[in-house]
Amino acid sequence: MCKMTISKRLSTLCVALAAIALFSACKKDDNSLSIAFSSSTPSDIYFDYGQTIEIPLTIKGSGTESITEIPEGWSASFTSAPALSITAPTSGNGAESGSLKIQTTDGERTVSATLTVTISPAIQLDANGTANCYIASKPNTRYRFKATVKGNSNEAIVPVSAAIVWQSGKSLIGSIILEGEDIAFFTTAAADDETQIAEGNGVIAARDADGNILWSWHIWCTPYDPETENIEYADGQVAMTRNLGAMSDGSDDLYRAFGLFYQWGRKDPLIMGASATSTSNASSYTGNSNANIAFTTAETSSENGTIEYSIANPMKIITGTEESDFDWLYSAHDNSLWSENKTKYDPCPPGWRVPTDDLWSGIADSKSGEFESGWTFAMADGTTFYPAAGRRSFSKGSLTNVNADGSLWTGYYWSCTPASENRSNSLYFNIDTIDPALAGYRAGGYQIRCVKE
Repeated sequence: MCKMTISKRLSTLCVALAAIALFSACKKDDNSLSIAFSSSTPSDIYFDYGQTIEIPLTIKGSGTESITEIPEGWSASFTSAPALSITAPTSGNGAESGSLKIQTTDGERTVSATLTVTISPAIQLDANGTANCYIASKPNTRYRFKATVKGNSNEAIVPVSAAIVWQSGKSLIGSIILEGEDIAFFTTAAADDETQIAEGNGVIAARDADGNILWSWHIWCTPYDPETENIEYADGQVAMTRNLGAMSDGSDDLYRAFGLFYQWGRKDPLIMGASATSTSNASSYTGNSNANIAFTTAETSSENGTIEYSIANPMKIITGTEESDFDWLYSAHDNSLWSENKTKYDPCPPGWRVPTDDLWSGIADSKSGEFESGWTFAMADGTTFYPAAGRRSFSKGSLTNVNADGSLWTGYYWSCTPASENRSNSLYFNIDTIDPALAGYRAGGYQIRCVKE
């Protein structure tokens, strides 16, 4: 009887203690207190003079929010979003940089978050029209572009954040942020020369609330200016002197003359090889980490052989199949994705577009010199070099057309001209042959030489 009474009391005590513990845990959870800027917000925020930027916040608990530190001349206020609306001073009316600190307080508990705000006027990249590629040419410079329309169109999107998808250098592009309708970012300087931009390529995406990619843009970091460095062809068309995404026209370094690869009709670039004769991909990164993020393949199907899938997955090489006739689009083949009238999927910068195959009419008769890992052609006002950069396989996505001995021997360049329902014309050459209108499988990754609109 005594043992039973003790057992019952212990049982009752255990239940009571468990209830107290549960109540305490719930009370602690109910009173959790935190304030933080969105995970996509850089720690340093840059402004034009007088610009207002709204920064999303994550706030937990029933505390009272306040701004405890702000640079002279700046203003900030909390919104119901919740977010922090920050306005920079006009020129000469406040500090150029400083710390902005916010906090939330509940009784004796206080938590805080801090940003560094700096005035650094941005260069608007889409001043001459929106596109899927922008050239950034200055080191340590803030740039921005409209992120609420798709490429060269008026079709709207509503992003909630922005982020790097990939870049060819660990710190090539930084401080990416969505500022209202614009995405802003910073370039960096070359390691051996602070006056020159760090050269390379990257892709920046606009994302929805779930982190899905709504659209993405190629950022071509290069001092090259196609408006002043171009060449007129025999038929009067004006083209760039180098491939889209290339760091050189081939006059100094062959590998730097290779551009990025494109599947016909897609706006997003695919990475080049690790070297001039390598069939391995070059490294690509999301940020300062040493981690190399990889481009991967996905065989076309009714699920992923679509435009929607390609937009949401810019690092996917969509390989063709016999069923798709080696188009990356599985069934809905579309001759209008690229056109002589620049489309929203065209990968060239503002004022430039993918050429028609007329660009290379008669080009075989304008060879200048011998084949040297590519051909040099004589044009109306000089010569231009096309490197034999090979291609990406239409069925495997891998880099190919490099000889076993490491020498380069083929070049493939897309035009916007359809050859049939699911093939398009391209410039093809090797040491013996030049074909200005070879019908190519659209899942193949070729180079692009943009022409002036």
